[in-house]
Amino acid sequence: MLGDHTRNILRRSVTRRVSAALAAIVAGGCGGGGGNPGSAGMPLPVPPGAPLVLALQQVASGMDNPVFLTAPAGDTRQFIVERAGRIRILQNGALLALPFLDISARVSSAGEGGLLSIAFDPQYAANGLYYLYYTDGAGDIVIERRSVSANPGLSDPTSALEILRIAHPGFSNHYGGLLAFGADGDLYLGTGDGGGAGDPAGNAQSTASLLGKLLRIDVRGATAAAPYTIPPTNPFVGAAGRRTEIWAFGLRNPWRFAFDAAQLYIADVGQDRREEVDISAAAQGGLNYGWNIREGSLCYNAASCASAGLAAPVFDYDHGAANANGCAIVGGYVYRGLALPALAGRYLYSDVCAGFLKSFVAAGAGVLEQTDWAVAKVGGIVSFGRDADGELYVLSAGGGVYKIVKGSG
Repeated sequence: MLGDHTRNILRRSVTRRVSAALAAIVAGGCGGGGGNPGSAGMPLPVPPGAPLVLALQQVASGMDNPVFLTAPAGDTRQFIVERAGRIRILQNGALLALPFLDISARVSSAGEGGLLSIAFDPQYAANGLYYLYYTDGAGDIVIERRSVSANPGLSDPTSALEILRIAHPGFSNHYGGLLAFGADGDLYLGTGDGGGAGDPAGNAQSTASLLGKLLRIDVRGATAAAPYTIPPTNPFVGAAGRRTEIWAFGLRNPWRFAFDAAQLYIADVGQDRREEVDISAAAQGGLNYGWNIREGSLCYNAASCASAGLAAPVFDYDHGAANANGCAIVGGYVYRGLALPALAGRYLYSDVCAGFLKSFVAAGAGVLEQTDWAVAKVGGIVSFGRDADGELYVLSAGGGVYKIVKGSG
C-alpha cells in the first residue's frame, strides 16, 4: 500500500508511506476494477471557453482507513475497502451500516498491511465472484476469491477460495496492494519488493521471486486443486528457474496501477528521491522497470548504472527539499467518465505527503498538459477509486471519501 504515511511511510514505501499513513491511514484496473466507459485513444475534447475547475465533493466520512473504492460493471453502488478488513457499500449516497464483508479477524494491518483492494469478476452480474488482496497474521500476501450471497448486499461467508499466497518475511512494508482484471480477462496483481530500504533481498530484479512484480494469472474455472493457470503468453513460460506468473518486474512498491484500453499505467513508489509513472502497451509483457538499479530516472545510490534493457519511466518527479513536492505517489486512473468531458484522456494522480490532485496526458515517451487542479486539501490522499460510470474518487487518511466533480470558477 502506501507507506509510512507520515512521510516515512509514504516516502519509503507506502508503509512508511502508508504504514504510518496507512496505519495512520493505510496505506487500477479495467474490468473487475469497476466500469471503464469511454473510448481510449479518441481525440481529447476541446475545452470550453471557461477553463475546467475541479472540486472534491465528500460522499462518505468517518470511515476506518478507507483504501479503495470500486464497483461491478453496471452497478450503481460503490464498494469501499477499509484496511482493517471490511468492505462497506455506499448506496444512493448513504453508507450502509452492515458491511458487505468483514474478515478483520483474518487480516493483519501491521505496517502497511491490511485488506488493500478488491476486484469484481468481469462477469460478476452472472457469477457473483470477486477477489481480495490482503495480508494475513503471518504477514503474507493472500489473494482470495469469494462470492456474493443470495442477498446482494452481503458476501457469502462460506465461499472463500485461496488463489495465491506469497510469503513476505522480514518486513511489514512494501506489500503493493492492487489486483485488477485486464481487458484480456486475466487477473493482474501488483506486489511490493518485500520491504527494507533498497530491496536488500534483491527481489525486484529476481525472476525467481514473486515480489516486486506485476503478476498475471488466469482464474477462470478456479478450484481448490487448481486455483489458477498461467496464460500461455506470459513472458517466462518455459524459462527454467523463472516464475511464470510474472508479467513485469523491477518494481519497488506499485501501490496502484490502472489499465486504459491498450495502455497500462503503473505508479511505483520511490525510495528517497523520485516518484514514477511507468506507461506501456498493456499487451507488452517482460518489461524490467529498473528497481533497484534505478529510482525513477536516476541511478539508485550510484553515480552511474547499467540501464540497457530497462524500461524508463514516462513521468517522474523529485521529492524536493523536506519532501516539498511529495514523498509517495498515489496512482489514479485515466478519466473516461461522462460528467467531465474536458477531463477525458487525462491521468490523475496524487501523493500521500503532498495531498495534491494533478494530471497529465500521456504522449509517446513523454507527457503533456501537466495540470495541478488546486483542489482544497482533504488530508493525505491514499488512493483513488472509480465507479461503474467511470467517475473518479479520492480516499483520504482522515476517513473521508470524495468524488471528483466540476467546481465553480
